[in-house]
Amino acid sequence: MVGGGDRRVTLNGIAPIWNDGAVTVFHISGGDARLVSARLTDLVAELIGDGDRGSLFESHDLADTGADDKASVVSTAVMGVQTESLFGDKRVVVLRNIDEATVDQLRSLVDYLATPSDANHLIVTSLGKLAKSTTDALKKAGATVFSTSPPSKKADLHDWFADKFTEAGLKIDAAAIAAVISWLGQDQARLPSLIEVLVSTYGSTKKLTTSDVEPFLGDKGSVLPWDLTDAIDRGDATTALTMMRRMVRSGEYHPLQLMALLHNHYSRLLRLDGPNVANSNEAMVLIGSKSEFQARKYLDTYRRLGSKNVAGAIQLLARADVDLRGGKDLEDELVMEILVARLSRLAGVPATSSKRR
Repeated sequence: MVGGGDRRVTLNGIAPIWNDGAVTVFHISGGDARLVSARLTDLVAELIGDGDRGSLFESHDLADTGADDKASVVSTAVMGVQTESLFGDKRVVVLRNIDEATVDQLRSLVDYLATPSDANHLIVTSLGKLAKSTTDALKKAGATVFSTSPPSKKADLHDWFADKFTEAGLKIDAAAIAAVISWLGQDQARLPSLIEVLVSTYGSTKKLTTSDVEPFLGDKGSVLPWDLTDAIDRGDATTALTMMRRMVRSGEYHPLQLMALLHNHYSRLLRLDGPNVANSNEAMVLIGSKSEFQARKYLDTYRRLGSKNVAGAIQLLARADVDLRGGKDLEDELVMEILVARLSRLAGVPATSSKRR
């Protein structure tokens, strides 16, 4: 059975068709890793339910695998989906980024799809085009397909956004959806972060209107918190400094509020320091997040920075906090400029010097 789009069948109290065992293979595709990851997180949570994630979940990523090891990783995933749980529950095995492997490297997967087991669930994801032999095998296996790519026709875009909000358990009116579409423009990959904030703020009972949503969209030219931390994390000091100045000069954020935002960000990274975190599922527990995409993002950032630089960032934050509270005779904005430039440098790109107006 091939689904017609990215729609979870949980509307109006109807149980998903895969809960009765009719579907065991799923394919999540799309051009943006953030949207694919967000959909994957939802599907895994729905399939496992209240089960023990530690014993029922297994994940493999071909994007993180060398060419010589890809065939072996594929075979391991296939073996995993063929292994029945000791407790009778269906296991969920994820094989990410199958578009990163060649036809030969996917041979064991294609062979498995010829006669898929109904004992467990297999989820594969792809960001790029797949070979015809792979797509044919998925189709013959009865895979349910979730496309995370927005529709190309503007007329269909409203329904696509409405589905995303509904999937997250949010109630939202048409005018509010239109406001979100206008704000996001072509950058639909920012939608999962926005939805996460709205769910945390309003829950699932209130029907959201434009006035409820607008405070989280900001005016044209405004900066959202995750835009600033993303720029810092990728070492883009110039962009990070520009964003920080706009946030402060617009009056949207006091420097102490920005300090709190950055402290929360690096405190989460610090929680990953020490434990040998193997994957995003373990990271989700440590940082207290329900989003696999967010956990994976934090884990990637931590691995890139390393223990020494995360500790260094915490020291920089502590020093800047003292300076903001009168430790040095510096303007608040200058304190923040120095902090953001130094944090960006930790990510590997030297900060450009700033010229104060």
